[in-house]
Amino acid sequence: MSYRADDAAARILAFAPEGVDRIAEVAPAANAELDAAVAAPDAVVSFYANEGGGELTVPIRRFMTANLTLRGVLVYTMPAAALQQAVADVSAAVAAGALTTLPLHRFPLERIADAHDAVEQGAVGKVVVDVP
Repeated sequence: MSYRADDAAARILAFAPEGVDRIAEVAPAANAELDAAVAAPDAVVSFYANEGGGELTVPIRRFMTANLTLRGVLVYTMPAAALQQAVADVSAAVAAGALTTLPLHRFPLERIADAHDAVEQGAVGKVVVDVP
């Protein structure tokens, strides 16, 4: 599913009719309205990038009435133990095939340049580099 589709909110809500509890956002400025439209009450929107704009306008009433949390995440400032746990958890999810709702583009480490090119060319989904 592409979040860039015109009907992204309808498609997401068809998959999760009650809304989603966690949103990992790479374009908070561009997707604030979409996030508000698909978030379940008490959801958390975590952003770790800023694709699409330097200023975020939050739909205040929609975020407030749904009791949404907006959280910035910068891995470079995370405590080491939290970062190690995050890497372990994501690695386990990938290995278990649990990240199936997004297109997954996998590259072996020796093709890391191809993975980088895929990101630069706007690959939809997640680009993963397998490290032995």
